[in-house]
Amino acid sequence: MILETAKVVLLPNPEATLDDVAEAAGVTRQLVSLYFPGGGTGPLYGAMFDEYIAALPTILGEDLLKVGTDPKRFRAATAEVVARVLDWAESVGEPWVFGDGGDHPGALIAERWKALNKVTVEMLLGVLGDVFGTPQHPARVSNAILAELNATAAVARTLLEGEIQRADAEAVINERFVALYTVVIPALES
Repeated sequence: MILETAKVVLLPNPEATLDDVAEAAGVTRQLVSLYFPGGGTGPLYGAMFDEYIAALPTILGEDLLKVGTDPKRFRAATAEVVARVLDWAESVGEPWVFGDGGDHPGALIAERWKALNKVTVEMLLGVLGDVFGTPQHPARVSNAILAELNATAAVARTLLEGEIQRADAEAVINERFVALYTVVIPALES
């Protein structure tokens, strides 16, 4: 109940306070702080981030196994994953989720993104291993994947801010991942 109320209060008004959330929820500030310790609204934003992000590994995992080594099949599978990720991003609808969290002190969003990216990189390395064999230079490949994940978050944020159209966002992310798998990773492995 508190988290749902926090969404109603904080998302349209990021300047709202913990007192505003408590009042709207019909509870005390102390109760909100008990469930979301750390002070201020940051822990509430952190909890909202965690809720939004919880679905992402499932979204990625369902289509990644379709990748294979056939370029046409790879491109189609990548396009499916990108479309699902952007569907998810649009369902979240909050550009701040795809930022570094600097605008929500105490939310620890940057740390949460690092943890999520680590899991996602490991998942993608596993898919690569299944398709192409174990990378000879896993650190290089991991860093390349991480760079693309960060670029994807930036494109999702610009999409949600209305600065780019959905079709353009899909094309940019898809081509970046196709290039990652077909050009960048092979070059790093040679």
